[in-house]
Amino acid sequence: MNFLIWQTAYLGDVVLATPLIETLQLNFPSARLGFVGRPFIKELFGGMGLDLIPFSKTLGESIRILKKIKDYDVAVVPHRSLRTALIMLFSGIPTRIGFDRSEFPLAFTHRVKHRWELHEVDRNLELLKPLGVKKIVRETRLHLPQEEKEGILKKFGLKEGSYIVVNPFSNFPLKEWSLKNWADLLKKFTGFQIVVTGLKEDTQKALTLEREISFVNLVGRTSLRELMGVLAGAKFVISNDSSPVHIANALGVPAFTVYTATSPDYGFYPLKGGYISNPAPCSPCSPNPKRCRRRDKICLSLPSPELVFERLKETFDI
Repeated sequence: MNFLIWQTAYLGDVVLATPLIETLQLNFPSARLGFVGRPFIKELFGGMGLDLIPFSKTLGESIRILKKIKDYDVAVVPHRSLRTALIMLFSGIPTRIGFDRSEFPLAFTHRVKHRWELHEVDRNLELLKPLGVKKIVRETRLHLPQEEKEGILKKFGLKEGSYIVVNPFSNFPLKEWSLKNWADLLKKFTGFQIVVTGLKEDTQKALTLEREISFVNLVGRTSLRELMGVLAGAKFVISNDSSPVHIANALGVPAFTVYTATSPDYGFYPLKGGYISNPAPCSPCSPNPKRCRRRDKICLSLPSPELVFERLKETFDI
């Protein structure tokens, strides 16, 4: 039997889909397993024994991909977009399992209730119930050989376990705690080497933060595999509600999330580590907020750095 997992959402969402991979491999060890995701899956899933099918979401590619997936017997689809549903409908895959909150649920032969109250990992694993799986793997996992990790740490002059990684940035500006708060928080860390990560487009914000406090600035300077290596070597990770939290956990490193416009109620909190919810009166806002309904963006200044630091001390015994 050939299984296909389709998750073309953001990087963190894809990492949280890895228990689907592990569970299918455990229950169907002789099955062929494919994964459709954004092009970064080629780096992210290196060495995991999958048939990787990168997908950039263009119209032409949406048509061409039908040929690439037509030989699969079962599709497991956490992604809920209309495009995904339509591709599934015309794929010819006999068994198509998706959520009832898909933008076109009738495209699926089996529809599973989407429950916000569950962690995303558990929510995704619900999709396997129609297959009658008996053994469940709940842990997220990414493959990074020790030799590769050591080479990455050497390149950036880092010693494993001697530093913390901070990721103050996000694809969604309303997920970003204020730079002032980050600066005030990081000033409280003594005896730790601080490494800050982010994308190339975050470079200017990183320079602004660097005027307030000294750190190892790797913003825009790592590939995805290099980011994985840096996260894998950290003592722990502190981040906005963003993918480094889930990458770190999948590599065995605890992480802590500072929530702004989003909330742990949506089920994307760290599986290893902890978090602090936002005390804004309008919280929770949205899983992927694009605009502030209040227009004052009050959540970006909350909670206070002092409160976050106290919670971090409790979580990591520092």
